[in-house]
Amino acid sequence: MTVTLGFDVEEFDFPLERGRGIDFGTQLAVSSEGLEFLLDLLARLELRATFYTTANFALHRTDLVRRIVAGGHEVASHDYYHGLTAGSDPAGSRRTLEELTGQRIVGYRAPRLAAASSAALAAAGYRYNSSINPTWIPTRYNNLRAPCSVSREEGLTIYPVSVSAPFRVPLFWISLHVMPLPLYKLLCRSALRRDGHLNLYFHPWEFTSLSDRKELKLPFIMTNHSGCGMERRLDALIRFFKDKRAPFGTYTQFSQEILSKSHGQE
Repeated sequence: MTVTLGFDVEEFDFPLERGRGIDFGTQLAVSSEGLEFLLDLLARLELRATFYTTANFALHRTDLVRRIVAGGHEVASHDYYHGLTAGSDPAGSRRTLEELTGQRIVGYRAPRLAAASSAALAAAGYRYNSSINPTWIPTRYNNLRAPCSVSREEGLTIYPVSVSAPFRVPLFWISLHVMPLPLYKLLCRSALRRDGHLNLYFHPWEFTSLSDRKELKLPFIMTNHSGCGMERRLDALIRFFKDKRAPFGTYTQFSQEILSKSHGQE
């Protein structure tokens, strides 16, 4: 009954999706500010998490990525760039992140949870992929036929993002912004009971106050409970599961646990 928290560390390029300008320095600043608040929160709670990081962010904010490592967290790959027009380069991202962190990079999550080839990821040296959200998000993807539980493919562990039982209500970052917190907790518990694990993901930029960044013209789902509000909500969620004695772990720790159980059953 393991809970894993993942954070996608990336250039804050969402305004570009909407055809609005945002310079690269601001993209880095928005993500960096939230990342520092987030690392402080996890340190206070003595919690380890997995940070899916683009190589591009890591090259420009190596200090923060090294702070992630110093905090005992896992660094995984979020590809090389986050931009829509950038080509995918999982192998290059893995090499760069390993050089910068000194960690072995074994996990991958595609930007915007795009489809990723298990064979290509395995060939690039990855051991697990957490790029599948087994639900339907309009204009993004329809993964209603994808399994909610952990599976294996091409030698890779496929670790889907959690959705509620039984109706596959998404439990990703947007849900914590817009749902009443008691309802969100209830749905998370339903997924944990069904699957035996809970895989949630968020972004550091959510912990930056965005409600006063009117020039970015961000939607309500991003500005609602941003900054301190998101910090309080995540703190409450973590304490809720700690009170339930649910263990927390990194994605690598969880995937190793799954593999050891499967080998024990052979």
